[in-house]
Amino acid sequence: IDSAYFARATAVFTLTDELKQVLEDNNDQKEDKKEKIATADLERKCHDALDIVQTRACRVERATEDGAQWGPPLRILAPIFDFINHASSRITGQGSANAEFGVENEQMCDMHEAKLVVRALRDIDEGEEVLIDYGDSARPAWRCLTSYGFVPDYDLDADTNDEEPIENVAELWMNGLRFDVDPNSVPYDLVEVAAAQTMLDYSVDEDEFAKEEEEIENGMLTPLVARTIADRATEAAVNLVIETEEGDSEEDVWDKAEFVQAASLANRLRWSQHEVLMKFAKNLRELCNPEPEEED
Repeated sequence: IDSAYFARATAVFTLTDELKQVLEDNNDQKEDKKEKIATADLERKCHDALDIVQTRACRVERATEDGAQWGPPLRILAPIFDFINHASSRITGQGSANAEFGVENEQMCDMHEAKLVVRALRDIDEGEEVLIDYGDSARPAWRCLTSYGFVPDYDLDADTNDEEPIENVAELWMNGLRFDVDPNSVPYDLVEVAAAQTMLDYSVDEDEFAKEEEEIENGMLTPLVARTIADRATEAAVNLVIETEEGDSEEDVWDKAEFVQAASLANRLRWSQHEVLMKFAKNLRELCNPEPEEED
């Protein structure tokens, strides 16, 4: 999120500086009335303009008929097309993307005959909404929020296409280090950090810890370490829904539509992260306490 913020901040600074120079030049040409230039107002207008372009534009790859990529990807503003909503192509069944888009009739370095085309991926029932996948800019949820201004509803239990990457991840801090986790895998670096924490939390003696460490080095996630990670993930998940950000203390802040919308999106993102962490913790606890196999 920080990287997206600073990228936007750089663009706004550049646009504001250019617009300010243009307005100052125009003022110099006026003899009767000078317009006052407020930097804050210019920055707000630049943010609004970038919001429109960023949330309404689509990204398409440039390729020849044989599939060879050429040139940088295009950002296209296409009326009507930009009303089509997002759904994932990495899952199957209800709620998945049922269409795809791309540029066709494109020639190398020649876009005169090119067309932006939407094609169905499967039969679409009458009255069913046409949905396309917005691509990597919509994954994970926080990137979708910074790119398009909404938090997608990712179903963590949905059936996925084979070998497709995980849709959503959550941020987990442990011992001052940050990790991206998803419900079905554990970063190796997180296992190493959790192993050291386990020795402190459970008063593990040196011989037992050495055994745990050897198993971890062999690529194994031990039940004791898994429990430590699960406890931390649960704690982080609970904090997401009970903690609130320190914000504007003005009494009339909730009368501002933009604040209400921003708070709603922030809460949706928190809940999205909460669900990922809870699912992650649940799977780890099942690893610690597997259900006994039923006897025939």
